[in-house]
Amino acid sequence: MSNTSRYLSAPVISASASIPVLKEPSGISAHDGRRPDGCTLIPWRAGRYLAWDVTVPGTLAERYVNLTSKECGLAAARAADEKMKKYGNAIPSMEFLPICIEVLGPMNPNTFKFHKVICKMISVRSGDSRELFFATNHISCLLQRFLRVCVLENIQLNADMCN
Repeated sequence: MSNTSRYLSAPVISASASIPVLKEPSGISAHDGRRPDGCTLIPWRAGRYLAWDVTVPGTLAERYVNLTSKECGLAAARAADEKMKKYGNAIPSMEFLPICIEVLGPMNPNTFKFHKVICKMISVRSGDSRELFFATNHISCLLQRFLRVCVLENIQLNADMCN
């Protein structure tokens, strides 16, 4: 799991929005044995718990560039579809949410809705209406750091191949 995925996972949601969560819950898995990144410990909606898995697809990656060159956010949408196929019906007692944010920033629509809901909960708790701005800015900074690491690793890999 990348550093970006770690931030977007359980501890931040739990601490800021006062929602008890469990990171990488055991006993909950998809058909291939992989676990979601987190889940709520109290029902989220309609008596069902919420489980999520974070994905940060590369906007300019070869497998997505044919989509992202036509419309913003399609890599995140495709990644969300892939996560839904993997986890959607694998955990019947839970509602599953793929959290997908592209490396260059676009989110899939459900991730954006969830982001707004969580930020509204945090705003109510903190009394500060700017929580959506703060959280979006923080995610943007994390994505920039993540992208920097990827670029530096790629430069080092290319240098090693030339030597």
